Amino acid sequence: MDVNWNILIFFSIYAGFGIVVLILWWLIYDAILSQGYNLKEAMFGSNPNPAVAVDLLGGILAMGIMLYSIVALAERSSFRLNFQAVAVNILVLLVLLAVLRLFVAAFLRVWFRDSRDAQGDIITFNNELFKQRNIATGIFSTVTYIILVSGLVEWDLFDQGDKGLATVWNMVGVWVLGFALVMIHSFFYLEYGTKNHILHEAFHDNNPAAPFSLLGLVAGILPLNHQFISSNIFLISSERIPGADSHMFNQPGLWLSLGVVVLFVLVARGILQIVVLGALRINLRRELVVHDNLAWGLLDGGLIFALVLIFNGLMT
Repeated sequence: MDVNWNILIFFSIYAGFGIVVLILWWLIYDAILSQGYNLKEAMFGSNPNPAVAVDLLGGILAMGIMLYSIVALAERSSFRLNFQAVAVNILVLLVLLAVLRLFVAAFLRVWFRDSRDAQGDIITFNNELFKQRNIATGIFSTVTYIILVSGLVEWDLFDQGDKGLATVWNMVGVWVLGFALVMIHSFFYLEYGTKNHILHEAFHDNNPAAPFSLLGLVAGILPLNHQFISSNIFLISSERIPGADSHMFNQPGLWLSLGVVVLFVLVARGILQIVVLGALRINLRRELVVHDNLAWGLLDGGLIFALVLIFNGLMT
């Protein structure tokens, strides 16, 4: 029986990297992102805060995606051996993720202005997390982490693949795609209009069902998009630009393919809603946005993710 010691050695090394990264993220969160709130008390005090824990979980998932991209998706396997370059890459991505998270918080502050949540407090990211213990905000934050880090890992900081600015365009393209998914989910998946958009549900109504549903869509589509980028093979054929010049903004077939996947998933979900309404007299849309049914939100997110996963498997 042969043992692949290289795998075990690399695991030990990158597990060490992972522990250091998590410690660094805790320090960054405590010093910068928590903005005056006591992170240690929120996590390990007499009344632990699950909303903050979910937000930290989103950061941990982002760190995991980041390490996975380095270990498994590096253009050249020799990059794994260049531990100094790996450390710099991780540090840069960590700082950028924290800065982008601050930008998201600032955007939400401008968006809500003086709006107040259901408890009467002015809506801010950290007020919802630390004071209101709003799990819906924590889940929405996890979605933003996944979108942000999915873009960052497309950026080849050291240009290992000799693609130049194409990886920067892919990074921006993933963020545009993530924003589009949030809009599409709010308009079509939550309600056929803009009344019950995701920000209202996650920050004002404290409805965790809605962002769980969004999480399923984002967690399904973004890996599929990465597969399209990596393989340059799309669901809908179009003129492809080969080589280093290829990126998301000059590949219309990629966007059309993603649009078809989102449409087919929406239709499949809609058929399920009709069947359940006819057979059980249960309106699943109302369960999601009116009754704030967390149980259905979890199942809805899982359903959406599983449907997209079928496309992902078929395109492999």
